[in-house]
Amino acid sequence: MDTSKANAITYDSMTGLRDRMTFFADIKRNAAAGRFGQIVLIQLTQLMRINRKYGVPVGDALLRAIAAYLKGLDVEAVAYRIANSRLVLFRPEGTREQAAGLAGDIQARFREIWSVDQEGQRQEIMARAHVIHFPLRLKDTENDLLDKMNYAVTVFHEKASEGVLFFGDELNADMQHKKYVMEEVRYAVENKTFQIYYQPIYDCREGRFTSAESLIRLFARDGSFISPGEFIPMAEENGLIDGISWIVLEKVCCFLGEHPDLPLKTVSVNMTGQQVLDPTFIGRIEANLEKYHLDGSHLRIEITERTVTEDFAEVRKVMEELSRKGIHFYLDDFGTGYSNLSSMLSLPFEVIKFDQSLIQIMNDTEKGQKTISLLADIMHENNYCVVAEGIETAGQVESAHENSLDRIQGFYYAKPMSEEALERFLGQEGNA
Repeated sequence: MDTSKANAITYDSMTGLRDRMTFFADIKRNAAAGRFGQIVLIQLTQLMRINRKYGVPVGDALLRAIAAYLKGLDVEAVAYRIANSRLVLFRPEGTREQAAGLAGDIQARFREIWSVDQEGQRQEIMARAHVIHFPLRLKDTENDLLDKMNYAVTVFHEKASEGVLFFGDELNADMQHKKYVMEEVRYAVENKTFQIYYQPIYDCREGRFTSAESLIRLFARDGSFISPGEFIPMAEENGLIDGISWIVLEKVCCFLGEHPDLPLKTVSVNMTGQQVLDPTFIGRIEANLEKYHLDGSHLRIEITERTVTEDFAEVRKVMEELSRKGIHFYLDDFGTGYSNLSSMLSLPFEVIKFDQSLIQIMNDTEKGQKTISLLADIMHENNYCVVAEGIETAGQVESAHENSLDRIQGFYYAKPMSEEALERFLGQEGNA
């Protein structure tokens, strides 16, 4: 092997800084020598906007100005450009305090104006950057470093902070946990190991539980429970939520098909806007009903106002076609959206579910009581059934009855439960 080539330093042609390949080679070489050091990451956040506003040549000139600043900042640190808008300072022998000082200086500089010269024209530009400082660790690989950088930038963006972010043990633990959760989600999608829980819904008029909502649950391979509030947003961000929803639908259809004598009129399944607007949506639902020998009248589809507003005309078309086939819709989380009420009420919903945030005002004020009562009257005049979500107290139950709400869903009557627990609940307690 030609070691001279392996150890060759290569440079970014735009800025003259060492490039990505050299950065990771330098990290590896210093780690082998027992020098782990400190890294300061500079993630430019407005480079694309600057290129659009001033032109790419000005953006390039800005990059060169930033590179020159970084090269002259500390003789013990080496500067690199490792991606289009990502630069790095590496201090092989640096302490945490020294790196923190560098990071603070850099962040302060990005609060000032950058003056660049392009073809004899001076441009005064305000550039912004996320500045993140983290120490190298003994076992850090190239992929580990990239994961840390990407995660740190995401955290910085979410916090909308202008300070320096230190990537220490706490953030590293958070990152590792999220990686663990995503690995479990992907495994569950591939192997369909999600579990379905059901929350019975109490019918105020019949005095019994006549329906239920299906809810997804994830138990990791080590047996630990991962909350839907944690894994569902991550699944959405990673494009997995539609696949998960189809898994839920099939598992619900399978359960209903295997338990034809279950004393429930309907079970509802939450579906996303992307699914509803998929040309195969109706066909896939019908295929699942046929596979498990189900009558569509037992299945209900829950969608939100956001789903409806994605493509109102197309959603209406899908809803009307499925309604003709006996598969009806619930409007979920009513009270959290901002759509036009008259538009919502023009769609063929069977049930309107008042969100817990809306229900909360029932007991807060007399005005709140009147608001809920008025909304319920409007729904009933339009032949909708009203479900109160998130009912947890006897006072809320009493208010729901006083305001003529038709059904009650919440912990007061029943928590989400497994398939086996649902059978026992309905047979022994639910309808006793």
